[in-house]
Amino acid sequence: MKSILSDLELIKDILVSNNQTLSVAESVTGGNIQALLASVPMAIDFYQGGITTYNIGQKVKHLGVEPIHAIKYNSVSGKVASELAIGAIKLFMSDFAIAVTGYVGPDENNDSDNPIAFISIARHSIEGISEVYNEKIEFELKERDEVQRYFAESAIRIFGQYLSKGD
Repeated sequence: MKSILSDLELIKDILVSNNQTLSVAESVTGGNIQALLASVPMAIDFYQGGITTYNIGQKVKHLGVEPIHAIKYNSVSGKVASELAIGAIKLFMSDFAIAVTGYVGPDENNDSDNPIAFISIARHSIEGISEVYNEKIEFELKERDEVQRYFAESAIRIFGQYLSKGD
């Protein structure tokens, strides 16, 4: 299996060669995706920045998440992930955004016994902003930092695979 470093380099190479940029909106991963991207040498050439929002009010205020749906699903759904990604593109004026929301462990709102996350990738084009990919993943580890790291690395890998496929 490829290392996360090779995934990060792949993302950098593709985005820089296409003169494109990336932003991030995180919840469940707590800034881990932003830290991974910022660790890439010359990340400034492709990485616009990111935002970590935990509560619904901040997701609504900063990223335009629709509050009624977010409240109903405790901000954990594919729709919320898509809205976070679209909001990040608008906030950071990037070409792409990765967004992640989920649960790091058992929760009264989580119908799974395992941590879950929804990952969304949005892309900005001449036609406007479109959600291009949405995926739900589960994980079995129980330590919070392991779950957050797994979800962050999964988001990076998924985005790298998406970029590698091209249009």
